[in-house]
Amino acid sequence: MGITKINDNIYRTTTPYKDIWTTLYVIKTDKGDMLFDAASFDEDAKKYTIPFLEECGVTKESLKYIFISHDHSDHAGGLKSLLPYYPNAVVLSRSSDLKNRYAEYTVTAPNENDQFLDALEVVTIVGHTCDCAAILDKRTKTFITGDCLQVWGIVGSQNWAANIRFPVEYFADIEKVSKMDIDQILTAHDYYPLGYKAEGKEEIEQYLDGCREPLLKLKDLIIANPETNDQGICDIYNVGKDIPTFHSGVVKYIRAAMQKGKF
Repeated sequence: MGITKINDNIYRTTTPYKDIWTTLYVIKTDKGDMLFDAASFDEDAKKYTIPFLEECGVTKESLKYIFISHDHSDHAGGLKSLLPYYPNAVVLSRSSDLKNRYAEYTVTAPNENDQFLDALEVVTIVGHTCDCAAILDKRTKTFITGDCLQVWGIVGSQNWAANIRFPVEYFADIEKVSKMDIDQILTAHDYYPLGYKAEGKEEIEQYLDGCREPLLKLKDLIIANPETNDQGICDIYNVGKDIPTFHSGVVKYIRAAMQKGKF
């Protein structure tokens, strides 16, 4: 298992998910440790997650929180088999469904600007899902975003384009992030075209522009082709593009927002 040391506080490893990979992060503080996301499958706990935690020096006593960026299987699917090993860790998730599934454990819904372990701040970014949230490590201004920032979609398969269900909220939260004092963005997947990280103010702004641009292109196609249905818009967009492709659901969400005059 490969482990990347991002800095003195943050460590990263990847686990396989279908034809791509997803990421686990450990964030260490003087007050204890946090695991960001929980892998995808039951077997991931023993095979990847626990060895990763142990290699990073995380113990049952030091792991205070398991932060679930959002309730999708590639991020929360490994939680069920992991929790028995760390029963005292508090699960942080904004998903009411996840809280109901794990009623026997302590699951808390973090709110915007909530602080944990004196160094970690919650930032909500609605768009991909309504429960998406990120963690800002204020010590190093490192922003761990999971799938909050979709850019053009996930590299590795044409099945993994940017999946935005709430475009209006997404754009508003991207604007919020652009005003934050951040030196590095880390994501859960390798997003086109900048990969899983953006470093420095200029690259971070490019990353955020890359989150806006594909949705604006879809909006332009909807305007230019008023008689074309959602799948037709996707077909126009996807022709000849060596980048992740959209599915028609994203067009539907953008079209609905446009009809309400909000996008």
